[in-house]
Formats: sequence, structure tokens, C-alpha cells
Amino acid sequence: MVERVIRAGHGARPDDLVLVVSPETADPIAELAHFARAGTVIQDPPRGTGDAVRLGLAVLPDIDSLVVLYSDHPLLQPTSVAKLLDGHRASGAKLTVLTATLPDAAGYGRILRDEHRRLVGIAERPDDDASCRIGPTEVNSGMMALDAHWARKSLARIQPSGATGELYLTDLVSVAVAEARDDEPWPVAAVAGDPDDALGVNDRLDLAHAESRVWERKRESLMRSGITMRLPETIAIDEDVSIAADTVILPNTQLLGKTSIGSGCVIGPSAVIENSRLGDRVIVRSSTVEDSQIADDTDVGPYSHLRAGTQIGPHAHIGNFAEIKNARLAAGVKVGHFSYIGDASIGEDTNVGAGTVTANFDGAQKHTTDIGARAFIGSDTVLRAPVRVGDDSRTGAGSVVTRDVPDGATVVGIPARVVKRSPAPPDQKAEEG
Repeated sequence: MVERVIRAGHGARPDDLVLVVSPETADPIAELAHFARAGTVIQDPPRGTGDAVRLGLAVLPDIDSLVVLYSDHPLLQPTSVAKLLDGHRASGAKLTVLTATLPDAAGYGRILRDEHRRLVGIAERPDDDASCRIGPTEVNSGMMALDAHWARKSLARIQPSGATGELYLTDLVSVAVAEARDDEPWPVAAVAGDPDDALGVNDRLDLAHAESRVWERKRESLMRSGITMRLPETIAIDEDVSIAADTVILPNTQLLGKTSIGSGCVIGPSAVIENSRLGDRVIVRSSTVEDSQIADDTDVGPYSHLRAGTQIGPHAHIGNFAEIKNARLAAGVKVGHFSYIGDASIGEDTNVGAGTVTANFDGAQKHTTDIGARAFIGSDTVLRAPVRVGDDSRTGAGSVVTRDVPDGATVVGIPARVVKRSPAPPDQKAEEG
């Protein structure tokens, strides 16, 4: 959530960024702050939002404007933050609040306006008239833009809460209103944001609602760009996923991380694809693909697993119950049925029969298997790595291959032995003669 709010904050194009954290969250946020080029301040003890802003200002240089964001608002958008700062600067106000109109005010502070529609206060639920909180209600999202010079002085004037002892940032509204002058702009302004901006996360239920809304927004954006989704409410797509037009996503599919999918693909049902790159016209049926690449016109599944480091060439076929890990399969390769291919390379147009296993682990180290082009690997072949199977070679069903197989040879048995060799090319025969 912190990372999402930092991203949103960059909508204001800030010169400086400071994270105010509790002692409990200081360590896990430290690395994030480093990558965000942000400073950190530890608030110990926690004394409320007003105290947090005061601590943040203390480590900032002499700035003109300050935007205050909260890390429990993961749906906040960069456009909303930019709109807040632009509205603040245009208004000439000392303080500008990002508001939202919600169908249910719930526990949010309600915006109070006078007969001139000027913002004059924020009524918290315990102190508010319940009848004023029925139906669509303008509420305080918590986010603010402040005149930094004014805020440095005014934060020293707010008093601790009698109930909690905390300093509340919202108390600055009454401070600003009390200083209003007829010859100056009204000191408190409001900018209307999106209802999503106000959604705060207080527990795991709120977190689930926020996550669902993130996926919903992503689905809406993709469908408007030309992606077809069947039962879209069952599909989860992370924000960094990209999909080209005319691809179809089927129910119960998850597209995660920095996945990229080309055009004309069919993904699902029940596919899981994470941090992977798929070309055009790829089909993935009910399979899992992780940290892998699949080229154009290839199909995978159902019920196969492509693990990290897998690269599948164009026009390949990966059938049901295949597991492929850290392997490169060239164009036209077929692995049709329940096989394991690990730490291997396979040349173009090779056929891998059902039940083939690359025995790549000797108990201490991983070893590689190299299968050439146009080879035919018989059903239930075990390839004990390290081993090479040459171009145009064949293994018989049930073979256990422990030694390299020459180009064009046929091997059978346990351990596999050569039973047929291809004739040498004419030029090679002449040299031997």
C-alpha cells in the first residue's frame, strides 16, 4: 500500500518526499524509501496526524507547498494528487482538502459548508448529526495540500485531543477559518476527488475490497481497449500487466506481475500467468506459466506448468500435464503428454513422446540435456543428464539414455544402445575411403 501511495504522490511532481513511519514499520519501509528516493522520519511515540506532518516538515527544506497523503489509501490516483495541488495553488487558500461524495458517509468526516458553499469545518461521526449523514455525502478523504510556511506556524497552535492526546491535522481547518479576512481568498478550499480516493484500509476486509476494486478498474480499462473477458468478475489482472487487442481472457484466470500478452491470444479458463511474456495468437489452457517466454502461435495445456527460465519457440505444442523448467524449446517442438523437461534445450521440429523425463539432478548438481532438431523421443524415455541427443535421432520407447546419441542414430534399451545409424553423407564417405 505504501508503494501505491508513493506512486500516486508522484502525480504532484514533488521536489522532495518524506515518509513518516512508526517504529514498527521503519525497517520494512526503509528499502522502499531508498528506491523511492524518499527520506524517512520515525514518529515515536505516535501522536496523531498533526504531529506526523510537523515531523515531516522539520526535515524538509524551505518549501512553498506540501501535499499530505496517507498510506492506507491504496486506490489514490496520481491524477487526483495532481488535481489537488493544482486546485490548491489556483485557490490561494492556506489549506485545501481532497473530498469525495460517497453514498454512505460511514466513519468519514463530513464536510461542513456555509451559505456561500465555503468549507468551514469537518464533522467527525461521533460529534455529527446522524440525520446529516444519510444518502450521498461529501466527506474528507484525509489528503490535504498546505501552504508550507503557514503550516509550520499553525501546527504549533493546535491542541492535543482530550480523549487521545493526539494532534489532529484536521484541526488546521478551524485554525485557518478563524484567520479568514475579507480582503483575502477564503483560507480553506476543497477539490472533489474520486470516491476511490477516500477508500481507506483498516483491516483485512477493507484490504480485500480495495484489491477487488483495483482489479475491477484494470479489467474495465482493458475491455475498453479491445480485450474480451468472459465472466470478468472472476478474473484477476495486476496493474502492470499489458495485453494487446483482440485477446480473449476466460473465467478464473489470474494474470500477475509484469506479464505481457500479445494480440489474438486465448488465455484460460483457470490459467495463472506471472511475470511472463507471450507473443501473438498464443493459447494457454488451464495451466501455470511463471517467469517464462512463449513465442507466437504456440499452445500450452491443459494442466501444464512452465517454470522459471522457460523459453518456448513459435508454433510449438505443449500438451497436458507437462512440466518445463529452465529450458529452451525451438520452433515446432511438440511435448504432448505428461513429461518433465528441465535444464534442457530442444531443437526445432522435435517430438517428445509421452512420459519423457530429463533426469537433470544427480543429488548434488543440476545437469543439462541437449536434444537436436527433428529428433523423435520415444514414450517413457529417460535422458540422464548430462547428455546430448543428436539431430534426426530416435529413442525407442522405455529407453534410458546415459550416453550421447549421434546424429541420425536410433537407440533402444536400458541402458540405451545404438541399433541403427544413418548412412554417412556422400562427401563424408569419400573422405573415409
